[in-house]
Amino acid sequence: MDDSGGKSINDLPDALLRHILSFLETKDAVRTSILSRKWEHLWKSLSNLEFHQCRSKAKTTIFMNSVERVLLLRDSSNIEKFTLSCRIDDATRTRIWVSAAVNRNVKELCVDFSEGDESESFVFPLCLFTCATLIKLKITSRRVLRLPSSIPLPCLKILCLQHVVFPDEDSTQQILNLRTLEELEIRFCDWKNLKAITISAPKLRSLDIWEMPRNDLRGSDACHVMIFGTALTFFSFSGGFWDDYCLFKSSSLVEAYLDVYGFEGRSREIAYRAYKHIAGLSTVKHLTLGSAVLKALDCAPELLAHPPTVMNLTSLRLSESFLQPCPDLHCDTFWHILYSSPHLKALSFSTIKLSELPTNCAEDDWILEPAPPCFQSCLKCIEISDFGGLTNELDAVAFLLKNAIALDDMVITCSTNGSEAQRKIREQLFELPGWSEIGKLNFVTKIMAGVLHIPLEIFEINSLD
Repeated sequence: MDDSGGKSINDLPDALLRHILSFLETKDAVRTSILSRKWEHLWKSLSNLEFHQCRSKAKTTIFMNSVERVLLLRDSSNIEKFTLSCRIDDATRTRIWVSAAVNRNVKELCVDFSEGDESESFVFPLCLFTCATLIKLKITSRRVLRLPSSIPLPCLKILCLQHVVFPDEDSTQQILNLRTLEELEIRFCDWKNLKAITISAPKLRSLDIWEMPRNDLRGSDACHVMIFGTALTFFSFSGGFWDDYCLFKSSSLVEAYLDVYGFEGRSREIAYRAYKHIAGLSTVKHLTLGSAVLKALDCAPELLAHPPTVMNLTSLRLSESFLQPCPDLHCDTFWHILYSSPHLKALSFSTIKLSELPTNCAEDDWILEPAPPCFQSCLKCIEISDFGGLTNELDAVAFLLKNAIALDDMVITCSTNGSEAQRKIREQLFELPGWSEIGKLNFVTKIMAGVLHIPLEIFEINSLD
C-alpha cells in the first residue's frame, strides 16, 4: 500500500503492467526499470518493440547500441509487433535486428528506412520472406526493394509498401500476389523497372494505390498494371495516371475512391483514364470522387455522351481534391453520373455551390427537366459539410430542395464561428422552401472543419507541373 493507505500501481498484475508498457516507445519502457525491483525486468518480456532514430547523426552510435542492448537482454518470449524507423548506417547490424524479430515469431513488422542516402542498397535478410508467423508487413524505403526468387510468407494478410522502387517483374509479381494476402497498400512507389504487372491475389479484399507524383511522362514505357479483383470489396486510387491501371472482374466491389492530381496540361488524357476507371466500378455501391476527377472529365465532353452506368450505386460522396474545390452544381459530369445512378439513396458534398444553373434547367423556376430518376424516387439523404452561408451555397441548397423531391433528410454542417453568424445562417436556411420540414443544421468549430489529410508528397506537385 502507498502512504495514503490505498493500493499503488505496483499491486497490479505483471501482465497488466506489461500491457501498459506496450503503449510506450521501447526506450521509455526500458527506463521504467529504475522505478523499483518489481519493474526491473518487466520490459524484458514486452511483446511490442518500437525504435525510432532521431535525426542527429551524432547520436547514431547511441541508438544502435540501445537497440542491440534491448534485443540482447530481452527474454525469449515471442514478439508480436516490431517497429524500426532509422537510417541505414550499418546494413549488417540492421539486418541482424530484423532477423532477431523474425526469430521471435514476429506477427507485425514495420520498417521505415526512408531517411538517409537513397543510393545505398539494402537487402533484407532472407528469413523475413520465409517467416511463417508474419501477418502484417510494412516497408517504407526510397531504395530498390531487393526480393528473393521465392517468397512463401504463408500467413501474410496485410502488405503496405511506401516509396519503394520495384526491382523487376518476376519478384514484384510474387510479393503482390501472395495467396493469403487480404489487404494491399501501394503508396508513392516507383514502377520504372517494370513493363507490365498483374495484381490478382485470390483473397485480396482491399487495394489502395497512391501514385508517386512526377513530371516525366513515360508514354509507351509506362507500366501496365492489371488488377483482377475477383474478391475485392474496396478499391482506392489517387494519382495522375502516369502509369496505366486497368481494373477487371470487379463484380465483388462494394466501396471505391478515385481522385487525381498533377494533371495540369494533361486534362484530356486524365479524363479518358478516369472514365475507364469509373467504367470498371460499374457494380460498386459506395463511391467517393475527388473534385479533380469531375473537372478532368468536363474537359472531354465527348465521353459524357456515353456516361458509365453505376446501377448498384447507393451512396455518392464528392470530396475536395488537393488545390481543387468541390465542383459547382453546374458541372456536367456530376449530372451525368446522377442520371446513370437510378438507385442512389445518399449524396454527400464536402462543400457545395451553384454559380450557374445546369444546362437542362429553366431559369424561371429552377426545375430540372428531366430530373435524375433518383431525385424523384430513392434519394433520401443529402449531406453537406463545411457550409459557410455564402450566396452561391444557399442557392445550391435551394436548388437541391426544389428538385430532389424524394428527400427525407438534408444535413448541413456549418463551420462558421460566432453566435451572430450562426444565427444568420439558421435564418437564411429557414427561409428556403422545404428546409423546415427536412433540414438539420450542425455547427462545428472552424479549426476542425474541412481539414484535408494530405500526404506530404502531394505538396511536391506544384514544383513538378
